[in-house]
Amino acid sequence: MPSVNRELALKILLLRRIRRRLKRKPRQLYMRKIFEQRLEHGDGFLAEQLREDPQYHQLYFRMNKENYDEIYNLVCNEIQGKNTHLRPVSAHQKLAITLRYLATGNTQMEMAFSYRVSPQSVSVILREVMMSICSKLGPLHLKKPMEENWKDNEAGFRELWDYPNACGAMDGKHIRIRSPAHSGSTNYNYKNFYSIVLLAIVGPDYKFTAVDIGASGSQSDGGVFGRSSLGNALHLGKLGLPPPKQVGETCLPHVILTDDAFSLKPNAMKPFPGEFLPAPQRVFNYRLSRGRMVVENAFGILSARWRIFHAPINADPELTKLIVRCAVILHNFLISKKDLSNITTDGPQYGETGNWREETVGDTGMERLQNENSDHPNLSGGEVREEFCRYFNNEGAVD
Repeated sequence: MPSVNRELALKILLLRRIRRRLKRKPRQLYMRKIFEQRLEHGDGFLAEQLREDPQYHQLYFRMNKENYDEIYNLVCNEIQGKNTHLRPVSAHQKLAITLRYLATGNTQMEMAFSYRVSPQSVSVILREVMMSICSKLGPLHLKKPMEENWKDNEAGFRELWDYPNACGAMDGKHIRIRSPAHSGSTNYNYKNFYSIVLLAIVGPDYKFTAVDIGASGSQSDGGVFGRSSLGNALHLGKLGLPPPKQVGETCLPHVILTDDAFSLKPNAMKPFPGEFLPAPQRVFNYRLSRGRMVVENAFGILSARWRIFHAPINADPELTKLIVRCAVILHNFLISKKDLSNITTDGPQYGETGNWREETVGDTGMERLQNENSDHPNLSGGEVREEFCRYFNNEGAVD
């Protein structure tokens, strides 16, 4: 094509594009009527009023105003949106939406109606705020445990729960989720529902010391721990546990307290199997069960405070992992502030039952891992258990 014709064709195309743009109607800003009244009505207005009522603030957000403000001051700069909208959602409203979502377990659509924002905005807000909470509070309240942290845990288990050399209690839960799109059987477990798995080691003060979040629910419960980062670190001796220490007359390793869902190892104790056991083994099982109350209490407090765990979570697996991590970090933060939101725990004495059990009756959002129904310890794991059994029935006996 001659250069003159090519230039003419380009000019014609450019002219047509200009004409099309001139014909377009100028874009108008549009906002639904209910969204225009966000600041005067709805739960955003209620959240501001609750600052004058500490009791109802606690009930609404599951934390007191001082702890809410501390979280806000940490994340406000990251979640404060630009004033590019007619009615921008403030950082306070974003944090309120996120905490209320965790506290109630309401759907994102319900949160949109309550706070008078669009459902699409709620989805963006939840991810934005939870990621900010994880980045700001995570390094403070769910950091990688070092040897000193395990030593602090051991002191607590020895003094509060009468189990020397115990550095944590471990358990796992299936977090029930809605069927993810195009997932097939990836997250479908043997209990016939979709889930991801939360594995956790808990300290004597009900804080989560280490967690592994997101294993596919379709894996066997016995295999979940073996494939997890926690399982690999414990097996390879890279969890950072302190070196062996004298317990009575024997030098024993530091251990994690588990149940029948896990394998017996030199550094992971589980109960003796069976019903009609000799008295010494029953004593050992009692002391182990008593020490493991901390992990039951931790999961109980987590579920009682954050009611999103009361039913299947209606979110994709990636958002569900973020929800779980954020909830665990907030749990540790609030425990450190001694803010239990009127939730009580099982105590070390027989018959002391926490009210979290009443709060979570009939919940379907969390399911415990299945027992292995086997007890084939390696030699050293069995020997360690026998030594603890001997200690609890002699110089380490309690009334």
